[in-house]
Amino acid sequence: MFGENLKKYRTAKGLSQNDVAEKLFVTRQCVSKWESNVTQPDLQTLGKLSALLDVSVDELVKDGGNAKPKSNYILVLFVANVLVSIFCILAFTALWRFMPQTIPAHRTHGVIDRYGSRNEIFLFYSIPAIFAALSALLYFVLRRHGDKKIEAFISLGVIIFLQLVFTVFFIVLYSEYLINVFSFATSTTAAALMCIGISMHPKICKPNRIMGIRTAETLKSPVIWNKTNTFGCYSFSACSIVIFTVNMSVIFDYSYLCLLAYLVPSIAVIVYAKIIGYSEL
Repeated sequence: MFGENLKKYRTAKGLSQNDVAEKLFVTRQCVSKWESNVTQPDLQTLGKLSALLDVSVDELVKDGGNAKPKSNYILVLFVANVLVSIFCILAFTALWRFMPQTIPAHRTHGVIDRYGSRNEIFLFYSIPAIFAALSALLYFVLRRHGDKKIEAFISLGVIIFLQLVFTVFFIVLYSEYLINVFSFATSTTAAALMCIGISMHPKICKPNRIMGIRTAETLKSPVIWNKTNTFGCYSFSACSIVIFTVNMSVIFDYSYLCLLAYLVPSIAVIVYAKIIGYSEL
């Protein structure tokens, strides 16, 4: 029935009754009555519910509610490619920052035959940019041609793999010329954790997938999962930006101790999940 379907799609979307009420400009009690099948919304409100929950009106009103919300795995893979591209660019930036002004620019059979400015590293930016553009093209093609799950995982997955291989290759190639390995390692770690933090956002990471903050509270309720992971996304990403900026600005020994700053958002997220758990459950 309508009430059961509404509750199912609302929780799958990670919305509380209060959230739905605020977006539709009705009371929470009104939403509760809909879910209890005491009353039903008019056609205009039903259309708004359909748009809010990303399901058709037929799926909301039909018996059984067996239809599933729209899959977004292609979007997730595309966002993953974009995040990997961002990481690659930040890693190349850190590589440029912690190298001397003059670096080997060309090798023949493994022997250095030309030196050049470290600014030549900026040419590497074109590679992740090309990969990001290619993944965007594949995203729109795959979305246009319907459900292409295997093709999406193979094509977009290969692009992610190639980007990471390309970045690791050049980091290893120039690692012996780094003037401060610890600062470089701390900066690239912060860049990677920033991208991971962004990937925790509930619009990217649904419950029970690889990424996401798992606590007793988040595993009990999609609403708590969404709110906690949204907070975790912003807090971890902000902390990563600060650590990356500090290490890129100042070279100092024991720079890796900056990574201890992640204890702050980690504790904050756990506390936030507990608070939300008490208020929602």
